Amino acid sequence: MKISVYGAGNQKLYLEKLKVPEKFGGEPPYGGSRMAIEFAKAGHDVVLAEPNKDIMSDDLWKKVEDAGVKVVSDDIEAAKHGEVHILFTPFGKITFNIVKTIIEHVPENSVICNTCTLPTPVLYRSLEGILRLKRKDVGISSMHPTGVPGTPSQKYYTIAGKALEGKEYAAEEQINKLVELVKSIGKIPYVAPADIVPAVADMGSLVTAVALVGVLDHYRVGRELINAPKDMIEKQILVSLQTIASIIETSGIEGLMKVLDKDALITSAKNMLIDERQKDLDLALKIIEEFDKSTIGEKDVNQTYLVAPQALIKEAVSLIGQSAVEGMIRRSSNKLFE
Repeated sequence: MKISVYGAGNQKLYLEKLKVPEKFGGEPPYGGSRMAIEFAKAGHDVVLAEPNKDIMSDDLWKKVEDAGVKVVSDDIEAAKHGEVHILFTPFGKITFNIVKTIIEHVPENSVICNTCTLPTPVLYRSLEGILRLKRKDVGISSMHPTGVPGTPSQKYYTIAGKALEGKEYAAEEQINKLVELVKSIGKIPYVAPADIVPAVADMGSLVTAVALVGVLDHYRVGRELINAPKDMIEKQILVSLQTIASIIETSGIEGLMKVLDKDALITSAKNMLIDERQKDLDLALKIIEEFDKSTIGEKDVNQTYLVAPQALIKEAVSLIGQSAVEGMIRRSSNKLFE
C-alpha cells in the first residue's frame, strides 16, 4: 500500500516536556515519523513529508530513512504518492491549509485522514466544494492513534466511519483499506462514528473518561439507592453536562469558574456521597477543594442559552426545513473550529 504521512512529530515536546520515554516507554522518534517507520517495516511504500528538518536530530532522521521511508520536504510530492494520506499535523489552520494544498494532487480514490482534535465532519466541510465538484472519489476519515505512536501503550488506531448524523465521509472500500493498514502493523482498528472520534481518541478522552465516571455513578446512585425514574436521571445528567459545555463555549474555562461557586458546589455535591463505593466523587471533591482559581483567572459569563441542541434542531427543522438547518449546523460547527 502507498502511504503518505505529513508531519514527523514534535520530538522536543515528546522528549523534553512530556518525558515520553520515562513515562510511557518506547524509543524516539515518536509521532508521525514513528508511524511512517511502522508502516514501512510492514512492507508499505511510505513517504514522509516534513518541511522542517530541524524538528528531529540527524540520528533520528537516519532511523526513519533506514526503515525504508522516503523523506521529502514538499507536501505536493507526498500528495502524488499515497493512496492513504495521514496528517500528523497541528490542530487548526495548519491542517486545513495542508489538506487544501494536497487534495487536488492525490491519486484517484485516495483517502485523507487527520489525527488531531479536528473532527472529520469539520474537515470534510472545509473541503466540501472541492469534494462535491472535483474530487468526489476522495474520502475523508481519521487514523487517530490512541496514544503516542512509538510507545507500547499505543495499541489502537481510531478510524472515522459513518457519523451519528448519518453521513458517510469515506467509501466502505476506503474504510476497509484503513482497517487492513492498521492490522498490518499489529495494531487494533477501532471504527468509530466520525463525530465522536475526538472525544474518545484525542486528549479529550481525559474529559470523556472523567465525565463518564460521573454519569455512571449518578445513574447507579439514582437507580439503585434512590430508586429515581431513569428518565429523570438522564435529564439531570444532560442538564449538568450541557451547562458546563455551553458556558465553556461562550465564556471559556474562566467564565465557568466565575459562575461556579466552588464552596457551594462542594457543599451540594457532598450530599450525594451516599455510599462507600463513590470514591470518584470523594476524590473529585478533594481536587475541586484544592483547586486554586487564580491559576486560570476569571471573567464574566457572556450571554449563554442552556438548551438541548437535539431538541432545538428538531424544532428548527419543523419551522424552516431540513436544508436550512443543515446549513446552520455547517456554519456553526465550522465557527467552533475557526
